[in-house]
Amino acid sequence: MGTRKENIGLNINKITEDRNLELNFEPVVSIIKKAVIGLEAILVGFPDANGNIVSKDELGQYELKEGEAIELDRLYREKSMESFLDIYEKNKEILLFIDINISIIDKYIGSGILMNVVNDYGIEPRNIVLEIVEEKIDDIEAMQNFINFYRNKGFLIGLKDLGSGFANLDRISYVEPDIIKINSVITKDISYNYYKQEIFKSLVNLSKKVGALVIAEDVETEAEAMVVMELGADMIQGRAFSEPIPSDKVGKTNLKDRIEKMGIDYKAYMSEEIDAKEQSHKKYDEIINGIIVRLENTKKAEFDSIIEGTVDEYPVLECVYILNDAGEQVTNTATRCKNMISQKALIFQPAKKGTDHSLKKYYYFLRSMSLNKYVTEPYVSMATGNLCITISSSFKDSAKKSYIICIDFNPDSINA
Repeated sequence: MGTRKENIGLNINKITEDRNLELNFEPVVSIIKKAVIGLEAILVGFPDANGNIVSKDELGQYELKEGEAIELDRLYREKSMESFLDIYEKNKEILLFIDINISIIDKYIGSGILMNVVNDYGIEPRNIVLEIVEEKIDDIEAMQNFINFYRNKGFLIGLKDLGSGFANLDRISYVEPDIIKINSVITKDISYNYYKQEIFKSLVNLSKKVGALVIAEDVETEAEAMVVMELGADMIQGRAFSEPIPSDKVGKTNLKDRIEKMGIDYKAYMSEEIDAKEQSHKKYDEIINGIIVRLENTKKAEFDSIIEGTVDEYPVLECVYILNDAGEQVTNTATRCKNMISQKALIFQPAKKGTDHSLKKYYYFLRSMSLNKYVTEPYVSMATGNLCITISSSFKDSAKKSYIICIDFNPDSINA
């Protein structure tokens, strides 16, 4: 473990007196609205005695004296508003996102300094998003008082870095954010990672239910941008759209063309996605209809041999089984997943003949809604331990008796 450096060459008093720090702004963009919605003030770092920049991350290695951390934190917020003022004067609708590190300011909650700075610069509180960065706080009630005070003054409250750590979802309940940011732990490689897509989608659904907008941050590629927009992100932020911009160049940077291009690309992307899904579903309809034709011309006693053959014939199918009209399984489960690893085999096993499926959605929705076909949402298959989607469809055998065929496949197959 490294030792903390003494505060040599980093003159905090001089930094605060000279108001000297390096600051960038990163655009927060809505492609749907074709506009830059806001700018996040990103602290690059502070100059040391040799003119080198000590980054925000490196600052944690220094032994700061009592109160020095809060002085630097206040300087960051003051410089953020000062640099934002010219932009705000030209566009009264744009938002400023600034970090509020609760672990630093919890000892100073109630000082009112932030409110005084906002008043000094004449920026409307509704244009400022206070992004809660909760690394560690001992007094949850004090933090809630801080949030309630500034929310009542008209500020927006954001919750940053959702997705990092292991137990930070509880922050939503005591922050009650207006905006939630989902970070790179989830957004990185999301364009081809099905699990991350499902997590992102769940966080979006949760955010909507609590009345919060969603920003996907740290979006590095256009492919990631396309997917997070498709999954419900209201805004995006990251290098896929723009590098962080030095504060003195924000007003000189034209982002309109980039927004326009990404909007055009998104339309093309969605059109391709719709076409691909239509083709995939058409493919599965053809497979199911082909299997049903065989089953309709046979007796129940021949069902097992037919579905065993379909699993061998169609590699995209993971499991096939047949239910009677009451939801009871009348065949064994035909599956290609027969070599289950030992630790999974105790939990995940293909259902056997006689299993009751009457409480499963693919049975009771098909029956209660008189549907010809039902497609489930992705879920973990108890037969294989894999994510799967079940398609169920009704048919009658050669004796005109009603049955339901159920086919499981991996969602990656239909989205490929």
